[in-house]
Amino acid sequence: MVARRDVERRTLGELDEVLRSGPPAEDLFRESGRVLTAALGFDAVCWHLNDPVTGLVSTVQSDELDLRGFALAIELATTFDDVTTFDKIRGSGELADTISRATGGRPQVSARYREQLRPLGYGDELRANFDAQGGLWGCAAFMRDEGRGHFRPDELRLARVVARRIGVALRDLHVPDERLDPRLVALPAVAVLGPDNALVAADEGAEAVIADLTAGATVRGAPAPFLVVAHRARRGLPARTRVRTREGTWLVAQASLLERRADGPVAVVVTEATPAELVPVALVSYGLTTREQEVALHAVRGRTTAQIARLLGMAQVTVQDHLKSIFAKTGTRSRRELVAHLIVANFAENR
Repeated sequence: MVARRDVERRTLGELDEVLRSGPPAEDLFRESGRVLTAALGFDAVCWHLNDPVTGLVSTVQSDELDLRGFALAIELATTFDDVTTFDKIRGSGELADTISRATGGRPQVSARYREQLRPLGYGDELRANFDAQGGLWGCAAFMRDEGRGHFRPDELRLARVVARRIGVALRDLHVPDERLDPRLVALPAVAVLGPDNALVAADEGAEAVIADLTAGATVRGAPAPFLVVAHRARRGLPARTRVRTREGTWLVAQASLLERRADGPVAVVVTEATPAELVPVALVSYGLTTREQEVALHAVRGRTTAQIARLLGMAQVTVQDHLKSIFAKTGTRSRRELVAHLIVANFAENR
């Protein structure tokens, strides 16, 4: 019988081979799932890319699940204060958790388990955040059939190791380079979702955006980020998220209620990301710590070392140490060079 430790070592080795090859996110998820199926013991998985700054879901991918269930998942996430939401896992300081562990072996107390998982025949769910050095790059939900029991502690430990490695790989896919990406479509683009968040209408630009973001996989005709911002608009939550096209262009999707009614139609407007919206993405792409990101943002805004120290409550020498680290990670040598690199270069790349 193969020892568990040997299984984990072999699994991590195979996963590292997949991640080192740097495939597009869609292939990275599919190949990672193939490698992890036996070691984590799941029967279905739903993968997501996130807006790396806010953590809001921007894509949905699954070979086992009916993606029409994604709409219910968003609704449950915005309606119930449930266990093991991606936000709660992140707030706990861990990278992954299971419903069975979080509920002390009583998954039925979870609304998500009662309303979605159990009706589909699943007895437990393991959720993982693919975070890396301040960037919230993606996440996934792994489901196990009811007859197979709950996820074990050793499987959860492995998932936490795996989550960090996938997070770093996703971050590396987004490190800015010197490519000039072509414009996807003429923007802004506009789509309208009905009361049930089904796509009602879309202009030519929105149709092109939807085709690019989903490759034909939609939920009621709408891509994942449209559904996310629409649900948030209906709940009175900030309804704006970044999303990256297959060509590497960063867009922003924002939703608003057309009739000022939560049960009415919602307009989703897609625009090209501005330099101000791209700078935070660039900072997390380079692996800056949260504190370094704060210092860098103030430096980009033209604030002096003394001003930054006063605003962040730290010594000036500490600010200077952070700046040295920021310059090293971004490949720049001065504040002026940092500003040019983060704003000018990254905005040019997005066009």
